[in-house]
Amino acid sequence: MAAVSELPKMNQELAGAVREGLELKKVETTEKNILPTKEDVEVEKQLVERIHEIEHFDSTKLKSTPVKEKIVLPSTEDIKQEKQHIELNDKILNFPSENLKKTETAEKNVLPSPTDIAREKTVQMAASFDKSALHHVETKVSNDIRVTDTIAQ
Repeated sequence: MAAVSELPKMNQELAGAVREGLELKKVETTEKNILPTKEDVEVEKQLVERIHEIEHFDSTKLKSTPVKEKIVLPSTEDIKQEKQHIELNDKILNFPSENLKKTETAEKNVLPSPTDIAREKTVQMAASFDKSALHHVETKVSNDIRVTDTIAQ
């Protein structure tokens, strides 16, 4: 174990405060225990009583009543619409197919002409042309046309 002289020293002010002790302010403690009010207790009792009454209700005390069913008849407009719908369905189902004329269907699918196809191909080829395959060429202009004035002389 280390000797007392080897232990670290404490600041004198701090040592004095530790010896004297800190003086704390005296405070009154108040206990906060919130109890329900009379109204809260009464409301809870009423709720419990209602639940108890509902659970133990005697259904023999109820009077039986005859059930009155209301039959709603359709209006005249509804009847007319339904008749029209039924007549239309009957006409469609019972339509005589012998009255129909036979027709031949002609499919009209206009294909492009060969010249139009060639034009499209040349445009595509020009757009994707590889210029690296070209060689450098110098142009040489030669004029072999004789002027008519010199010939006439």
